[in-house]
Amino acid sequence: MIPPVLRKALLLGLVASRASAESVPAPEPELPTGSAVVVGERPAAARSAFCSPKRPVCAHGNDGAAALRALAALEDAYEKLVFGLGLPPPRTDEGRGGTDALDAYVTAPGTPFTADTDAPARGLFSSASAFCRLPLDEPPLLLRSAVLCLGEAIAVGLDASEAPFTRRAFATSLWWLVGAPTVLDLEAIDAVQRAPELAIGAGDVDTRSEGAALFFSYLEQALGAGEPGELSTSLVSAAASPYPRGASYDNEPDTFDVLRHTVDGRFGFARLMSDFAVSRAFLGDREDGQHLPLLAWAGSFGRARFDWVIPFSSLPRRVSIRPAIDSTGSVLVWLDLDRVPERAALGFQAEWEAPVSFHWQLVRVGEHGEELGRIPVVFEDRSTLVEATVGHLAGTRAVLAVGTNLETVALDHPFDPDVRPFEPHGLTVYFAAL
Repeated sequence: MIPPVLRKALLLGLVASRASAESVPAPEPELPTGSAVVVGERPAAARSAFCSPKRPVCAHGNDGAAALRALAALEDAYEKLVFGLGLPPPRTDEGRGGTDALDAYVTAPGTPFTADTDAPARGLFSSASAFCRLPLDEPPLLLRSAVLCLGEAIAVGLDASEAPFTRRAFATSLWWLVGAPTVLDLEAIDAVQRAPELAIGAGDVDTRSEGAALFFSYLEQALGAGEPGELSTSLVSAAASPYPRGASYDNEPDTFDVLRHTVDGRFGFARLMSDFAVSRAFLGDREDGQHLPLLAWAGSFGRARFDWVIPFSSLPRRVSIRPAIDSTGSVLVWLDLDRVPERAALGFQAEWEAPVSFHWQLVRVGEHGEELGRIPVVFEDRSTLVEATVGHLAGTRAVLAVGTNLETVALDHPFDPDVRPFEPHGLTVYFAAL
């Protein structure tokens, strides 16, 4: 029987991305195609192991009371994700922790949450079970870690080849759907928004992994047509890759390949990533109700860093963007219309290093910070320079120039999160009063 999430993916045509020559180009032999197959080492057996009589979850610890607290959080997380959102349950671990249930090993409060994978299960596609180290923090942090544990276990069961960075972002996005934001979520969003020039997809878990959940949140809003979390889970499921034959996974297709296929290729993907960059520019207390209103709780922590803030009265100006922009990273330049002559217009030009492509949009911003409209700049796949004009500046408080780097390796090989290190590219932006 096909799980509901995978059936949804099939209906959407996402799995067809495996056969799409445009979405999954033949990789160069010298380029990596996936992370190393790493099998986590389970902690030594604890004195207390409590398993739920209702849900396939177990908590292990040397303190029985602590293990019971962790077990209650795991049961709650299971009910929220599997029964509440209708997501598939984690893969059984075939008795590695003493039972077939998902195992969480209780650690001291304040220690980092981690999720590890077991050896890939034999089959056509890469799939594995998982286990977690669960810090015994106070609620709601304990429940947050429990949801991350379930979320990562679900993801690795659907596609063990997906990068750990993406799995953590996916699991965090599920927490934002079913839980209450915590200080850790504010810190996570701040880490990503302070560095919009960095890639939104990466390899290993780092300080930005959880904040990258805002990309899944955006995809749910922009492309989702079903229940909350269904689109994100379908993407992970549809990106399932073949069973690994060596020391590394063959993560082809990855979630970005699936996205390209879903939005009709590279030009649709370019617009999707550009629209995402605009949305993150309005995140948090800049939210105007048109972009990511469900993440307005981020407040000032959601503010994206602008590369430049330029007064109109200082034009003409040409500025260099530093640091350089990674693939799927963005540049944000705020042009403040402090003194605008009557009937004035605005000229814009951006020029960047070959061979990557940038997609640009100019956003008119009103007196109260609301988006008034956009001037899409024509996207040319092999260009390194664009120009545009903005007229009718009356009633406009600022113009926000947003550019997104779409490629790293070569023009015929779209962004692949497994090909690292990424290659950031420099650029300049020019404004003139017309």
